[in-house]
Amino acid sequence: MILRNFAAAAIVLLTALFAFGQSKSNPSDKFRQLSDDELPTPNEYRTASGAPGHRYWQNRADYVIDVELDDVNQR
Repeated sequence: MILRNFAAAAIVLLTALFAFGQSKSNPSDKFRQLSDDELPTPNEYRTASGAPGHRYWQNRADYVIDVELDDVNQR
């Protein structure tokens, strides 16, 4: 019985500790404007909006895999 009470108290205390450890939100920051240093600098691969630039590229691979399933032997 003592162990059960101790475990319950420990859980309550740990929960309270983690709750106080959360960062506080500042509602006035929700609509602030982004500054130039927070956005990535556009380059030849990506534009400022994040869209592909004129030298953007992607890898491409087309695989043909010849497979047979053996249900009897599970292989």
